[in-house]
Amino acid sequence: FPTMPADLMETFMGKTFNPEGLDAKTKLLLTLCALTIMGAQAEAQVRITVRHAVEAGATHQEIAETIGVAAMFGGVPAMTKAMELAREVLDGAAPEGDQT
Repeated sequence: FPTMPADLMETFMGKTFNPEGLDAKTKLLLTLCALTIMGAQAEAQVRITVRHAVEAGATHQEIAETIGVAAMFGGVPAMTKAMELAREVLDGAAPEGDQT
């Protein structure tokens, strides 16, 4: 599944139709947290969510913190699995600050 451009995600998932609501980046980080709590078993969904979160402006630190917070609810094994999946995606992504 191709990565959606940030402006398209913001249009459909963000503040375009709900200016007082959550932005696309925040919604994607919440989705990542939920996927982690569920045990990070949906590997493809974790990877695509991380990819889209980066496109929406999430930093590697924000992604790592989101997964870390989920450990309180989903456990350390789920966190470890999600971190491994996220690392695979982030290692293939452009370095932070160089997202051209």
